[in-house]
Amino acid sequence: MRCVLLFCCLSFIACQKEAIQYDADLQTIREYIQTNSISNIIEDPDAHFFYSMLWESTDTISAVQNAGLKVEVKFKAYFLDGTLLHDSNGQSEIIELDESIYGWQLAIPQMDINDRMLLILPSRLAYGDDGNANIPPNSIIAFEIELIDIFPHF
Repeated sequence: MRCVLLFCCLSFIACQKEAIQYDADLQTIREYIQTNSISNIIEDPDAHFFYSMLWESTDTISAVQNAGLKVEVKFKAYFLDGTLLHDSNGQSEIIELDESIYGWQLAIPQMDINDRMLLILPSRLAYGDDGNANIPPNSIIAFEIELIDIFPHF
């Protein structure tokens, strides 16, 4: 019984810590958007990722749903202080959407072929409290993404 109680207490503390981090991330992102006068930014009401379409094309190729989508993209990733994490340098990369970070899985479907998007993700939609090799835990990450193609499509 004590083990169950201890587990419940630790779970509650972990959830509370995650909620505090999430609220801090959202506040930091909103301040960044205001300070940098980023216009036309949309905050997704459910997942709270932030995006702005930098270029919207008229291409409307629909992806085949539930087919293990791959996306061909060019992108830059950086911290809000401007530190560059990745730059595809104009070269496209093919990424399995289901294996990408959760924020991409939510945001990329908002795009059509040839669209360009600024995407700002709170840490829990990026690499969370685990981080990654070059990315510290609880890092907010911004992406500039150009969607080149989606596979498979019809």
